[in-house]
Amino acid sequence: MEKDILKVLMHPIRIKIIQELSIKKTATTKELQLSCGDCAQATLYRHIKALVEHEVIKVVSSHLINGITEKVYGISEDLGSKIIKNPDEMTKSDYMNLFTQFILALLTDFSNYFDEDNALENAINSIGFSTSVFLLSDKEMVEMQSELSAVFIKRLNNLPSNERRMRKLSTILTTTDHK
Repeated sequence: MEKDILKVLMHPIRIKIIQELSIKKTATTKELQLSCGDCAQATLYRHIKALVEHEVIKVVSSHLINGITEKVYGISEDLGSKIIKNPDEMTKSDYMNLFTQFILALLTDFSNYFDEDNALENAINSIGFSTSVFLLSDKEMVEMQSELSAVFIKRLNNLPSNERRMRKLSTILTTTDHK
């Protein structure tokens, strides 16, 4: 695992940039600026530069507009392999770093939701969280994961539209007791 990449990813503005590129696949700096709200342009450029330097995102094309080069960015294809190279080589610390990044991303999303107008009024229909406890054998656990994957895959390839908003379903699976 490249620990520097995790450090680069642990910033709310950078998370927003990555989310925007995940939805749109590509975006210009101007488009990214719109999704990052009150972020100053110079600050946005610094965040983009850090993401490019660590190969989290890349320039996929560029155009000359009024004598200025406009870059179009996309997420690097091999990002996952840079974060987790081989699960057999991961340490406890590596897992803790990944989990911390996951939780920070959730906190950022939750906080960003409440920055929207009418967020509190719509919260009951727009967000939810809970914990469920299941008693499962290892075989039953694999079966349940397969069933959940089928439900998720049905919606993963939905294309953007005026009626669709990005929604996230995050899961955390832990075993709390040891045999």
